[in-house]
Amino acid sequence: MTVSGSLYEVTDEEDENGYPIVKKIVMVGNSSSKPIGWRPKGGSYVGIARGGIVLYNEDNPKPGRVQLPEKVNTRFHHGHTSPVVALFLNKEDAMTCVSSLSPLEKGDPRWLAQTKAVIDAIGKDHNVFIPSEFDSVLQSPREQPNPLPIFSSQ
Repeated sequence: MTVSGSLYEVTDEEDENGYPIVKKIVMVGNSSSKPIGWRPKGGSYVGIARGGIVLYNEDNPKPGRVQLPEKVNTRFHHGHTSPVVALFLNKEDAMTCVSSLSPLEKGDPRWLAQTKAVIDAIGKDHNVFIPSEFDSVLQSPREQPNPLPIFSSQ
């Protein structure tokens, strides 16, 4: 769920071009210029931070370690969402967030437990989903770095 009122379905399953799927499935109101069904195209990795979800490729790959989204030149970003309100493991919980009548905020504390559950499910060595290391809300208890700025959603 993003601050613009958009809900995205994100999966590490590949589309016909071999890219992970990030697809807008719900839009509250008409505050976004990206219609339902919109998908960023390209990128081998799904970067996850409160600043947004981004599809990207590495600009300086190193064997055995995936480059983090905030450390990749934005020329290698292939589309992104608005800032993230919360992450959910299932659509039912996400729809509860969508139907919330109160304003949504980046990293909304009302859904912190659900967001942490998603990050914990991803783990630290996922081959497609790459959480920001600079966003402490997106870190599971296994590693809590000092919070630093996250990448801009532009």
